[in-house]
Amino acid sequence: MAEVKDTQGSRPIKFTLTHYRKPEHTHEAFIDWIVNWHLPRAIPIFKKHGILEYKIFTTPSDMNSGLKAMMIEKRPTWSFADFDCFLEYTVPNIEALNNVMSDPDWPAALEQEPDWVDASRSLLSIGYETPYLLSNGDVVNVPGISK
Repeated sequence: MAEVKDTQGSRPIKFTLTHYRKPEHTHEAFIDWIVNWHLPRAIPIFKKHGILEYKIFTTPSDMNSGLKAMMIEKRPTWSFADFDCFLEYTVPNIEALNNVMSDPDWPAALEQEPDWVDASRSLLSIGYETPYLLSNGDVVNVPGISK
């Protein structure tokens, strides 16, 4: 297996994955499947291997089409991402992510995935999160600007 280099030491790592649903499912049914079937099987494995956070950023088609219509005039050269959701894992290190995928119970958590996910279109990314504007209005990590 190829090695993934952790270039920033002890900072938590963000691992993201986009998912497109299979066309025979609605967006709502797809998200329902993830939350009510997949996650009850996956979360115990995440906890077992020290996953720090897991979030789903859902992208309903009505919001996507509205945004696309608005942005086409403002940014006509931008491409439009039309996936159904963006999964975000925060992990302490690469080993934790590898341990999840190597866990003997992980295949059972993915058992129905081929029926729901168009994996041929999934996109992966890995890196670090750096906040700049916090939900309480504080500005951080920007030289010369504070609160």
